[in-house]
Amino acid sequence: MRIRHTAGLSAAVVSVVVGLPLPATAAEPAAVLYVQGSDGACTNSGPGTRAQPFCTVQAAADQALPGQTVEVAPGTYAEDLVVKRSGEPGRPITFRGGGSLLERKSFPVISSAQKQPVKMSGRHDIVFSGFNLTHFELDAVSRVELSGNWIQQPNGGIFRPAVSITGASDGVRVERSLVSLPHGGVKVGPGATGTVIAGNDFSSTFGSAVSVTDAPNTVITHNTVRYQWSVSTAIDLAGASHHATITNNVADMSVVQVSAGSTEGTVLDHNTVESPSPGYTPVYKWGGTDYLDAPQLKAATGQGAHDLNPYSMSFDFDQFPFSVPTALLDTWQPGIVVDSAGPDVPGTPAVDLFGHRPVDHPGAPDAGPSGAFRDRGAYEVVGSFKADLTVTPDSDSDPLAVRIDANPVMPTRIADYSYDFGDGTTASGPDRPVERHVYAKPGDYTVKLTATDELGATLTRQKWFSVAYTPAGYTAIAPTRVLDTREAGSRYPRLGAGETIDLDVRKPGSATLVPAGATAVVLNLTATEGTADSHLDVYPSAAARPTTSNVNFGPGQDVANLVTVPIGPDGKVVVRNNSGTVHAVADVLGYFTAAAPDRFTSLAPARLLDTRSDGTPLTGGTPRRLQIAGTGGVPAGATSAVLNVTATESASAGFVAVYPGGTARPAAGSNLNTAPGRNIANQVVVPLGADGSVELFTNAESSHLVVDVSGYYSPDGKGLFTPVTPTRLLDSRGNVTFAPFTSQRVWRVPTGASAAVVNLTATGTLGATHLTAWATGTAKPDTSNLNATPGTDVSNHATVPVSPEGTFELANHAGTTDVIADLFGYYRNQ
Repeated sequence: MRIRHTAGLSAAVVSVVVGLPLPATAAEPAAVLYVQGSDGACTNSGPGTRAQPFCTVQAAADQALPGQTVEVAPGTYAEDLVVKRSGEPGRPITFRGGGSLLERKSFPVISSAQKQPVKMSGRHDIVFSGFNLTHFELDAVSRVELSGNWIQQPNGGIFRPAVSITGASDGVRVERSLVSLPHGGVKVGPGATGTVIAGNDFSSTFGSAVSVTDAPNTVITHNTVRYQWSVSTAIDLAGASHHATITNNVADMSVVQVSAGSTEGTVLDHNTVESPSPGYTPVYKWGGTDYLDAPQLKAATGQGAHDLNPYSMSFDFDQFPFSVPTALLDTWQPGIVVDSAGPDVPGTPAVDLFGHRPVDHPGAPDAGPSGAFRDRGAYEVVGSFKADLTVTPDSDSDPLAVRIDANPVMPTRIADYSYDFGDGTTASGPDRPVERHVYAKPGDYTVKLTATDELGATLTRQKWFSVAYTPAGYTAIAPTRVLDTREAGSRYPRLGAGETIDLDVRKPGSATLVPAGATAVVLNLTATEGTADSHLDVYPSAAARPTTSNVNFGPGQDVANLVTVPIGPDGKVVVRNNSGTVHAVADVLGYFTAAAPDRFTSLAPARLLDTRSDGTPLTGGTPRRLQIAGTGGVPAGATSAVLNVTATESASAGFVAVYPGGTARPAAGSNLNTAPGRNIANQVVVPLGADGSVELFTNAESSHLVVDVSGYYSPDGKGLFTPVTPTRLLDSRGNVTFAPFTSQRVWRVPTGASAAVVNLTATGTLGATHLTAWATGTAKPDTSNLNATPGTDVSNHATVPVSPEGTFELANHAGTTDVIADLFGYYRNQ
């Protein structure tokens, strides 16, 4: 019965256990721990994810587990790093910084104020790669690899070797690293065994590049030692450092020294060591005896059978570090370095210091054993560029087009050219030493070329440059309609929420309207029949949509605004609607090209007309002539004027057109719209008539007009226009709202500009007001740039004089409002 009872109880227990949730399985540790000290989200309490990285390398090192990688972002880490954890055989802890040494300036820097070393004691199975630091200190470690690091010490103040290996260390590898200005390069102390020092570049070393004392079985291969201070020891085996391998190294003005206790089992061969003074100064010290050259050494000891001792060996490092050093000696002397290395020994890196595989050079005999063609030293000679990689404007086409001339020369045929243009796009293919690329927007870019030969060897070359729109003069044209979505059968449809139109402004029809090479176009853009509060944005094609706006409108409103916008590389600009649906109408008024004769002159804003002063508004259908030249600072030779026109006290809805005096009103000549009870302004760039006048016309029943001038174009002007990708300069929302009768300074127009082309928007207005803009340091004018009313977002194009520092003042007349200012370009006197 007890047995039956126990069985029943067990069954009951099992059923209960089955009903409970199973215990959670332990999560597999993340493969990568991230470190980014400049990230505001970083924390040293974990978890070390990309979204929440560690702030310091030490914090990550203290949590790293076997098989994990600590990935360190570029930046300076002012800390003394001590590695306290170990990996496992086949599962090391890896500390990873930058990539190729060709781009080492982006390596993360580990450097405390005291320039203390990165320390490891008693640790094992560690990889440390891609860092910029002053030195390593390794004690009693095993299976530790230091590779691809940039170990540099300041000139003075530090008297430590670049790498110090002490105690019973075993299997340490120091490979493919740049070591400069150390007081001793790699120093291996008593008790260490099986150290590999391979593929490194030692430059300007005080003392020995490689110093080994009482440390047997050391492999020293494919290192380059250059720029030694006077005559110094490149490689020094002291004490009982027997059974060493010294092969395929290259050194200038140096001595190789092997003590009597280190000769047993040691192999020295296939090195190129420059003789400081042939016949006078020893190149080798073997077992306590000096030898003047390799033939003497070979005759006495059998060592150095394939060593070479050239005089005045010259390294070509002029292109360093942005191309591969060629290390050619006296223009390809056969057998000195090229294709003359001996067989690979255990520990030889598969690639050179910059990642290049061996290349068989047609211009040099294969002097290695059995026709081997690997080069001696840290660098594989893969060729060089005849000339620097050049990037020049392509003046025959678009203003943002560039021509890239590579002209690489390699010992073998180039099979592929690969370009990274620095803007997220690439191109590749054979037979492309010259490449043309069009950038979507101005900016600073780095173009990178990788040339690959038929054997798989590569060259990398990169060039930083700046792309900008060409400063240009202005050409006015008769207003020409290029967009009207209201027309039946129009190829451009009514715009819905978030929808865009790619508007061709160069050749909207069969004839060319705006020539190739034009940098920007001036449009009058009207929003009509909108169904929601919204705005139209205009920006160059191929560019990312900016956070700026051009025309703000409400349901049922007809709103026009002048727009100056860069032209995209395909001759188009993008018109985008934000909300609801709306029709859009656009007229081209002019364009900017480098060859245009008319240049801009900025004026302190001045009022030319206010019909309210004499009580004579414009009446519908009757034009009124206004003299411009000879007033407000506009000279007789002016060809066009920049005016701000405001319609006020309008008796009915309608439009206002401004056009050259004495000419017929153009069909596509509307500049702004009128509405009863509203003050509506728009900037106008208008050619002047033969007598220097303009015509003012409205089809409203009547309307008062206010006209202010802010500049003019003429052949003797000095200002050339440079468009910019639309950029926000000011947004007072959430910052400092414009209170009544207050002003704020607007910054970030390029210094040296004479005037800025901006779009001003008033939003959140609490009382009727107007805004006035003028150059910092000058008197506030009695003019206006934008009229705002409560409950409506209003925008207006403005050409504003600026101070030499690139600033202007913006004043609010009455009611509280927020203001947005967007930059579309600037004028600079040439």
